Amino acid sequence: METFNIDKIEEILPRYCSGEATIEECRMVEEWIGQSEDNYRIVKQMYAIDQAMGTVRMESQVNTERALASVNRKMSKEHSLVNWFTWVQRVAAILFVPLLIIWGIEHFTPRTEIARMVEIKTNPGMTTTVDLPDGSKVYLNSESSLTYPSSFSGGKRNVQLKGEAFFEVQKDPEHHFIVSGPCQTQIEVLGTSFNVEAFERDSFISTTLVEGKVRFAYQKNQQLATVEMKPGQKLLYDTTSSQVKLLRTSGETETAWKDGKIVFLATPLPEALRMLEKRFNVNFVLSNDRLRSEAFNGTFTNQRLERILEIFKISSNIKWRYLDTQNTTNERARIEIY
Repeated sequence: METFNIDKIEEILPRYCSGEATIEECRMVEEWIGQSEDNYRIVKQMYAIDQAMGTVRMESQVNTERALASVNRKMSKEHSLVNWFTWVQRVAAILFVPLLIIWGIEHFTPRTEIARMVEIKTNPGMTTTVDLPDGSKVYLNSESSLTYPSSFSGGKRNVQLKGEAFFEVQKDPEHHFIVSGPCQTQIEVLGTSFNVEAFERDSFISTTLVEGKVRFAYQKNQQLATVEMKPGQKLLYDTTSSQVKLLRTSGETETAWKDGKIVFLATPLPEALRMLEKRFNVNFVLSNDRLRSEAFNGTFTNQRLERILEIFKISSNIKWRYLDTQNTTNERARIEIY
């Protein structure tokens, strides 16, 4: 049986475990391994550590061993070999602590996410539903857009609305929910359900509160003014005069659109036509002022526009017709009510 130089084996083992030993060195180590179970166990432990560390080179482990071995320099070479297994355990213990710290940092330290802005738009005559990062749900009506961050941060949850939407806000008293609209208007809530109509083309903004509590903020005489709303109230804000009006409502007419319905409850004709414009992507021309005082009742779900107008005709003696247009790029049909 070949007698091995222990110093030589100690030098070769790290390179053998990391796959950097020469063919001759591999032969020497494998013969040495075959001499005893202890030798095999030592190499197995060293190989496991090398695999766990990945890019950490085994030469640094040799340096660690030499530092530990300086305490035992008076010991014989044979005794040093017997203590290899103890050394491997020490190195494993030394490496375990920083590895555990790194693992904890990676798995338990909150990661800072750079929020990106998301914009959702609806086409004319279409509606959609948006789930916000905080669990709130937004129903977006026709020709509307909602802009919000991919993750909320700080003390507030801010979104921006152009058009009409129904909000079901997740309750979070520590992070107020704010809807910003045209003309420097804002609606601040804690947790509630409400409808907002805020089209840039219109001269008014309306808010209908179904449940909860909201604060409507607007500019009046270049100063901030606020109105707190209660459930069952509808706020109308005139963007031209900065006047605010509060009305009582069940909210059914204002919010039925999110369920695919049109509900008229003593609804004046101009308002009814606005609701139909959003639903069917048309423009109405009301040429008979006498009809402005007419009001309608009824619920419509899957009826065609022509069928609804025929019901108006029967109940109020109105007339309607499609108008020809010279503008071929206009996608909206124009309908005269007279």
